[in-house]
Amino acid sequence: MSSKRRLAAMHPPLTQAYVDGTNWDPMPGTQETGWEQLATGSGWFHETQIDLSGYALQDMTFFPSAVGIQDPGLYRMKADPSSTTSGLFVLDLITSTPINPDDIMVTDLVGQNFGPGMFGSDETFETIVYGLFRFFGLNSTITIEDYQQLQRSQRFDSGEPTAADKLYCYRIVQITATALQAAQSYILVPAARQLIAGYMNEESDLVYMQRLKRSYELANQVRQ
Repeated sequence: MSSKRRLAAMHPPLTQAYVDGTNWDPMPGTQETGWEQLATGSGWFHETQIDLSGYALQDMTFFPSAVGIQDPGLYRMKADPSSTTSGLFVLDLITSTPINPDDIMVTDLVGQNFGPGMFGSDETFETIVYGLFRFFGLNSTITIEDYQQLQRSQRFDSGEPTAADKLYCYRIVQITATALQAAQSYILVPAARQLIAGYMNEESDLVYMQRLKRSYELANQVRQ
């Protein structure tokens, strides 16, 4: 018997200031919100999880039917006036296996221009329940200081059913700037809600066992 579900993952805002010219810290008046820095030092990620273990114990499979993101607010980033670039790479991911945000954003997307599950990636397409890449660039014609406007948006998810006992939910942000300004540069990214609508359903024993086997194999893959 199937049952409809709407799952949600919440991510806090990212508010960082380039305070001393060497390190990023939460902006004055804000608190640490669980974001961690990428290896680049100019990127961040936030991870949370959606627990499906109760359904897994009932031998049920989750079938996604619609996915999306809600992120009301403005994207803003201030580089040094001498910087030849000013923009943001933003990646929203929900996967059935854990990922390494540094590998995904720094090595693959920014370094080699391919996303998770694409040709050249070590990730498997079917594990990407939701994937959205966006690029924001500075729009100096709008009278909102340091406003970053959406320039490109691309989905790359599989929407495949999963028998995993949890979903891994990520927001990854990387700035692009050739120069930053001490005590002046900052980044503001709004809070977001990732949504997945779908239904839980039972499958035949053989199909479900094969799906469990595949989930186990994917979960235990080691990125080379």
